[in-house]
Amino acid sequence: MKFESKYLIRWGIPGWVLIFWFFYEVIFLKEINPLESNLLQLTKGLTLLFSLAAIGVPLGYLMHQIYFFVFWVLNKTRDFDEIASKIGNNFPKQDGWGKSKKEDYYKLEYVWHSVLINQNEETRKYLEERYRHLLSTIHSLGSLFVSLALSIIITVTIALTNPIEFPFNYYFWTGLIFQLI
Repeated sequence: MKFESKYLIRWGIPGWVLIFWFFYEVIFLKEINPLESNLLQLTKGLTLLFSLAAIGVPLGYLMHQIYFFVFWVLNKTRDFDEIASKIGNNFPKQDGWGKSKKEDYYKLEYVWHSVLINQNEETRKYLEERYRHLLSTIHSLGSLFVSLALSIIITVTIALTNPIEFPFNYYFWTGLIFQLI
């Protein structure tokens, strides 16, 4: 199995973002003083840092899978008929078009692949690379969105466990604004 370093970044960033916000919330909202803990010792601090860096990648992969499941598998609102109509009369609608979104998706992919095959090699290579880049960016942003949504849920949950300080907590509102931005 070939594992490329780009996946470390693609899956690591959502995981690391979630870990960052979790620590922000625990330290500031639960008012835990990191200076009083043993984490400032070099070996314990580095061990924790490397452990969190390593945990961030599978955590980000999990968020990547959650994104796919929620926004691609469960999404029943995607309208492939609209995409086919933008292609125009050249789109070969066969019998059964519009009955199954899954079948429509595979038909659309087949037509896209057929269009690519009929291009000269230079154009085809450009279109393939551009499509791959845009799709990769969409999926990376989607998993980052899941990470931020989970961190907002965790922020609100932690803030609600301190109901006395909740509405007036400066750190809560600062963190929430940054997460929403």
